[in-house]
Amino acid sequence: MSDPLEEAELTPVDRLFTYHIFGVPDQHRQLCDDASGYRLEIGGATTTPVSLSLDAIKGEFAAVSAAMVLQCMTNVHWGRVEFTGARLLDVLESVGIPPDAHKIALHGADGFSSDLHLTAVREQPDAFLLAYAMNGVPISLDHGFPIRLTADGRYGYKWPKWLTRIELTNTDFKGHYEGRRGWSDEARRGRPVTG
Repeated sequence: MSDPLEEAELTPVDRLFTYHIFGVPDQHRQLCDDASGYRLEIGGATTTPVSLSLDAIKGEFAAVSAAMVLQCMTNVHWGRVEFTGARLLDVLESVGIPPDAHKIALHGADGFSSDLHLTAVREQPDAFLLAYAMNGVPISLDHGFPIRLTADGRYGYKWPKWLTRIELTNTDFKGHYEGRRGWSDEARRGRPVTG
C-alpha cells in the first residue's frame, strides 16, 4: 500500500472507500431529488439555537476548499479528495459559543455520532468543514449528501456523514466509537486508536 501523504493525485469519488455503520438513511435518499427540506440543527449549550438549510450553509459562510486524506483506522482504505464546505468554526461562532463549552457532539441521520474537542477546531479551522462538495461536485449520497464533516488529520470515524445535528457541550460527550469501543478521542492518523 502506498503512503497517502506521498500520493498527490486525487481519488475519484467512485473509487473512494465507503463504510456505512448503520446504513444510508432513507430520508437522505429523498433529499437527493430535492434538498430544500434539509436542516442542520445546532443546539446544546449554544446561546441562540438555529436550524440551517443547505442553501444557508453554502450562501452565508465562506467556502473553503482543501485536499484532505480520508483514511480508515485500519490503515488499509484511504483516499485523497478535495472537499469544499463552510468552516465548522465559522458556523459555530455565528450561533455563539458559550465560554464553558469545550466539546462538540456530532450526529448523523443514520444514528452515528462522533465528537471533537473545541480547542482542536479552533487550532485548525480549515481542517473541519461542513462539506457539501468533493472533487468539485456535490457530495454523493454514499459519502454523506448533503453535508458531511471533514476532520483532516484524523481517522474516518471523526468524519460523520449525513450530518443533521451539532451540539456544543460542557460535558465529556463521546461518540459511537469513542464511547462504546473506547477508541481514541483524538483519532490522529498514523497513531493507534486503542490501548
